[in-house]
Amino acid sequence: MKRIFLAGFGQPLIDLYESLKGRFDIVGVILDYERRAKFPLFYDFLASQKLGIYSFEDRKNIVHDGTVVINYNKIITIDQVSPVLNIHMGLLPVYRGNNANAWALLNGDRTVGYTLHEVSEVLDGGAIYYTFGYEIQDHETYFHAKNAMSSDIKTKLPSVIQDVLEGKITGTSQENHGFIYAAKLIPEDGIITNWNLETSSIVNRNMIFSRPLGTGLKLLHEGTLLEISKLSTIPNYLNSNGIPGAVVLKNSDGSVWVKTKDTAISLDELVKDGQAIKPADIFKIGQRL
Repeated sequence: MKRIFLAGFGQPLIDLYESLKGRFDIVGVILDYERRAKFPLFYDFLASQKLGIYSFEDRKNIVHDGTVVINYNKIITIDQVSPVLNIHMGLLPVYRGNNANAWALLNGDRTVGYTLHEVSEVLDGGAIYYTFGYEIQDHETYFHAKNAMSSDIKTKLPSVIQDVLEGKITGTSQENHGFIYAAKLIPEDGIITNWNLETSSIVNRNMIFSRPLGTGLKLLHEGTLLEISKLSTIPNYLNSNGIPGAVVLKNSDGSVWVKTKDTAISLDELVKDGQAIKPADIFKIGQRL
């Protein structure tokens, strides 16, 4: 049985531990930061599983076969002690950095996922051992993709990690491949202030910010932020010029259609102060959002 360290923090690290504990001898965990006062339950879990807390430097003095990283928010200094494998939430070689899957959606890529790769001197630039992709459908959000990724990490990744540590899988180099670096999104990025966007761009942004994982896609109306809890595309609406942000139709079901850069989008339900409201009750045809 291979002996490994886990590095990371929070629920992702707990879930990874539960997935790997039956296949590997887990020596202990390496944390990015000390946050005991803020997350006492996480430290209680480590204690309940008798998982000691170590540093990357400690690895030099302990016999082990490798380290698996997830949700670790510090730059890792490379050494030659043992392989360090990172579970990157994004599809390499293209999408590197934080919130990489969200940036994929911002760029119109509906297929998101995760990558197991070697940690190298280049952030998220090491050899790729495994990728899992999930194509988000029109009626889905990132929540559905996250569930699919969690399932794959639980069922398939343990054997992949073992094969890597046993030398059965050779990594694929990212050298000379195009890439972008993503940065962490903030709730304000989910506020639509400019409707001069393609409809697909708004739909993709909704996939990112929709609850329960996001803070909600929102718009500003009379100085108040309203959450767009339901929206949809409009079949057969022609690509056309117009005034982006203009309300072009109110419907009997309470929805309104808003002109976008190319077509229009249906706002089907809003939330204000925790209460669902119909857009047609507050918006007029011709009104600019």
